[in-house]
Amino acid sequence: MNFFNPEKRAEVIRQKMMENGKYLIAQIGDSGQEQKNKKILDTYFRYKDYMDNKEWFSASLEEIWSQKFLGLVDNFKSKPINEIKKLEFQNPAYSAGFNLKKDPRNYSKVFTIQLAGCDFDCNYCYVPKQINVADPALGKFFSAKEIIDYFLSAKEKSKEPMNVVRISGGNPTIVPEIIIDIYQEIKNQNLDVYLWIDSNLSTTKYLENLKNDLKNIFNQKNVGVVGCFKGTCEKDFSILTGAEPQFYESQFKTAEWFLGQGTDFYVYLPALIYENNIEEKLKNFIERLRKLNKNLPLRVEVLEIIDYPGAKLNFERAEKMGRPLPNTDQRIIFDLWHNKLLPEFYSQKDLEKYCCEISLQ
Repeated sequence: MNFFNPEKRAEVIRQKMMENGKYLIAQIGDSGQEQKNKKILDTYFRYKDYMDNKEWFSASLEEIWSQKFLGLVDNFKSKPINEIKKLEFQNPAYSAGFNLKKDPRNYSKVFTIQLAGCDFDCNYCYVPKQINVADPALGKFFSAKEIIDYFLSAKEKSKEPMNVVRISGGNPTIVPEIIIDIYQEIKNQNLDVYLWIDSNLSTTKYLENLKNDLKNIFNQKNVGVVGCFKGTCEKDFSILTGAEPQFYESQFKTAEWFLGQGTDFYVYLPALIYENNIEEKLKNFIERLRKLNKNLPLRVEVLEIIDYPGAKLNFERAEKMGRPLPNTDQRIIFDLWHNKLLPEFYSQKDLEKYCCEISLQ
C-alpha cells in the first residue's frame, strides 16, 4: 500500500478552500451522504438530528440527565448496529445544554456547514471522495455572513428548534479562518446559538497561526470542539486514513493543543479496529488519552459506522486500494469500551455522567 503525507495534502487543499474571504462549501445534494437525502436543505447545506429517540423528547428534564439515556440498549449484541446505543450522539445537544444551562432538546437539530476538503482519505467516510478534494466544480464559495443568513432562514422555517451551527467537513481545522469568521458573524448578529466544531486532529499548523483569536473563541461557553481519532495504533491509522503511519502521533499533539487552549474538548473514536488484539489496543488508547488528561476517555463517543450510500463507495474504493474495513463486529468494541475497560479506570459515579459533565480541570 502507498501512504501519503497529509501535511503536504493539506497545503494543496487549503489553498483551494478559500477565495476572497469566502470558503468552499461542498455540493452535498444527491451525494448519498444521507439516506434518501431527506435532510438536505438545499444543494449546499443540510441538518442533522443528533437525537432520534422519541422517548427522549417526551421524557422529563430530570430523566434527560439521568442514566436512563446513557450507554447501550439491552440485548445490544442482537441489535442492528445503528440501534445499539440509547442515543446516537451525546454531543452537541448535551454539551450545549450543560454549558448554557438549558434543555438539551433545544439543541438536537444541527445546521451543518460542510467544507469541501480533507487531508485524510478515510476508508469509512460517508463523504464521497470527489466532493472532499476541494474541487470548485463540486462546491460553491460562501462568506460567513451568507452562511449565517442561510442558517437563520432555515431556522425560521424549521418546525423544531434549530440552535446549533456545526462547522464540519472535510477538515475545518486546516482552514480555521472560517471558525473565526463564523463566530464573529454570530457575535455581530447577537445570536443565541451554540457553535460545534469538528477536527480530524491532523495538524496544529494552521490553528497555531491564529492561536490568540482561536483561544478566545474556544473559551466561550457556547463553543465546543470534537476531535476524531482514526484508529488506536499507527498501523490501523494508516489503513483507515491512507496517511503515513508516523502521522498517527499528530492526533495526540493536536488534541493536546486544544486542551491547552482551555477548549471544551470531546473525542470521537470510530468502532473500527483491525486484528485480534482489540482489547489491548483499546486499553493502550485509553492510557494515551489519560496522559493528555486523566478524564479525557470519559469524554469519548465511540461511533458506529453505517453504510450510507456515499460510505459504500468509499468502502469499495478503499478495498481495491488494499485498505478494506476491518471484519471485527463493531458491537465487540462497544462492549469492551463501556462494559469492561472504562470500569477498570473509573468509578461507577463517573461512568453515570454524560460526557459534558466530566471536568477536564
